[in-house]
Amino acid sequence: MKTVHLNLYPFAELSEDAREKALNDHRFINVDDAWWDSIYEDANQSGLKINGFEFDTGYYCNAEFTEDAIFCAGKILDAHGENTPTYQTALSFWTRRNGIVAGSPKDQNAEFENVEELDDLLDKAEDDFLTAIRWEYHSLLIREYNCQTSDTAITETLEANDYHFTADGKLATRIEKLSNELPLNQ
Repeated sequence: MKTVHLNLYPFAELSEDAREKALNDHRFINVDDAWWDSIYEDANQSGLKINGFEFDTGYYCNAEFTEDAIFCAGKILDAHGENTPTYQTALSFWTRRNGIVAGSPKDQNAEFENVEELDDLLDKAEDDFLTAIRWEYHSLLIREYNCQTSDTAITETLEANDYHFTADGKLATRIEKLSNELPLNQ
């Protein structure tokens, strides 16, 4: 029989080099699953359905209005803080849209003189808003991803899950499980 003694360390007790190895080995621990769900849900509550995104090999955020641009902008203005980029984008659309409507000439009966031109201008403003709000949500996704893959977030996950490591920073979970399964020697 051979007896092996192995010291295991919580993340905080590792050397700087071992911590760096553990962080790099677990860089994607927080983004293995649907980390984007809260951003998708926020968009959905605002009347925007995100159908997919990419910021690695491609660079896009596919999304569409579930209602219309006015609904989406109104929801964002009601729910997002004034200092957020999404709020500013929605406010810009709202202001532009109101300017188009207010600036469209009317006849003596207060009817719009050129409804087709007005519709075209409003459609263009809505298309521009959709493009802009897609980019804002794309930016939110990038920021969340960067946050979740940061050293701080990874450290929090490793410590919250009480992971232990060998002295060189390798995860020791399998070793711990194995030692707990072995019968005690008497």
